[in-house]
Amino acid sequence: MEPTSPMLRKVSNKLFIWAAMALSTTLLVGCATSRYDGKREPDPSKAIILGSITEGFLTQPHGLVVEIRKHGEPNSILQLYTLQNEDDQPSPNLLGNLFMYEVSPGEYEFTSWSYQYYAGRAMARTAPVVFTVKAGEIAYIGDLYANAISFCLSNVNNDDKTLGNLKRKYPILNDRKILNLTAKSGFEPWPSSDATDNGKGLCRY
Repeated sequence: MEPTSPMLRKVSNKLFIWAAMALSTTLLVGCATSRYDGKREPDPSKAIILGSITEGFLTQPHGLVVEIRKHGEPNSILQLYTLQNEDDQPSPNLLGNLFMYEVSPGEYEFTSWSYQYYAGRAMARTAPVVFTVKAGEIAYIGDLYANAISFCLSNVNNDDKTLGNLKRKYPILNDRKILNLTAKSGFEPWPSSDATDNGKGLCRY
């Protein structure tokens, strides 16, 4: 019997996870903000935020979920997630996507993150991560990455590569000004309650 290729394992693992999620009644729906696909002109009264979200894994993805809430509207939730989405990562051990959302102007905060298939939740932050968008703006908010080894989420500025990929995925972005908000929206590794200290501190290896 021939060994299974890494890419085939990735596809098989994702199909298994998606099938399991289809049986669940706890899908990430409800008040969550919908994706903007760029097939129509942007609403000038709103802003566009974009970036990427990726999880690293050894055998199968665990369903990274990152939550953003608008200040003053606690029931308005923007959920970024890796499962049940297109896969823009070519590596067999990465799952993620480039995202674009149309949102109302105002202040937004990264409030939590977790895995769908782990019980841990994001630890409390010492300082909030808050960014502001204005009507008519298009803003890059960073590249989110976590893995199920460190159980830490980071958000970094990788605009030199990611913006080009976003423009190829969403041609409506071409020839438009894109602000880089990672000075406000970016953050160092943020542990979940599943993270462990191996003697160097959480998120340090």
